[in-house]
Amino acid sequence: MSQFSVLVVGATGRQGGAVANHLLSGEYGDFDVHALTRSPESDRAQALANRGATLVEGNLLNKASLTPAVETVDAIYCVTIEVESGTTPTEAGIEAEIEQGTNMAEVAAEIGIEHFVFSSVAGAERDTGIPNFESKYDIEQRVHDLGLPATILRPVTIMQNYERQREVILNGNLVSPLAEGASMQMVDVGDIGALAATALATPDKYVGESIEVAGDEHTLESAAEVFTDVTGTEVDAQHVPIEAAREEMGEVLAMMFEWINNYGYGVDIEALERDHNINLTRLETYLREHDWSRE
Repeated sequence: MSQFSVLVVGATGRQGGAVANHLLSGEYGDFDVHALTRSPESDRAQALANRGATLVEGNLLNKASLTPAVETVDAIYCVTIEVESGTTPTEAGIEAEIEQGTNMAEVAAEIGIEHFVFSSVAGAERDTGIPNFESKYDIEQRVHDLGLPATILRPVTIMQNYERQREVILNGNLVSPLAEGASMQMVDVGDIGALAATALATPDKYVGESIEVAGDEHTLESAAEVFTDVTGTEVDAQHVPIEAAREEMGEVLAMMFEWINNYGYGVDIEALERDHNINLTRLETYLREHDWSRE
């Protein structure tokens, strides 16, 4: 092959899309990007094709459909459904996520892939008991057991989650189960894409590494101040009791916020920037770049 080829799982979604965008940019080298999607006819898939990506139809829950996609590439970027969907995790969804990641890892091992980059979650290895953290660690362990040449990225909560609350926030309310005084780390998916592209471009440096990824950290009050400054609307921090959040969001997300309130992620953002030569996105920059600004 004249180019190093990468199969990007979830290329029409947020994380996979960010990885595909960076690989197609030319800034990290000359990559042959293969975009795995269940819907190659979709507008997002066609947009990637127009930029030079090869569309590959496949489903992570159908292991047989993955073999033809993996046979033609050198490396894989894999993100699983709970990261990509952003929906309230359920037991069935979490079991499906483990199956998806396991299927892709096993096919990659069978084919003899050169580099497997897996998107997990910060804190996955810390025995949190949170189902959608434990599921990603199960996949990490399977990747390790298979002996894959792998890089594990462990991002924190993504900034894009604020988009679901855009209307409420622009009406002056930032609502969260984050406890008063507790801080939450966050990351722009674009930065996950940049770090994944860097790892794929320099596998000798990144194979065998597990890297937690965050770009900013805020209490609910300090985040509300950023929203106020950027939007020009007075935004108030509103703390939701964890029991109310459990009824509204479900048990899994309530457990996640309880863990953040008590322990938190703990990524050294300055060291991450220094060690990987990356300028990470702060919340204010993210908001201004995503049309939250009053200007």
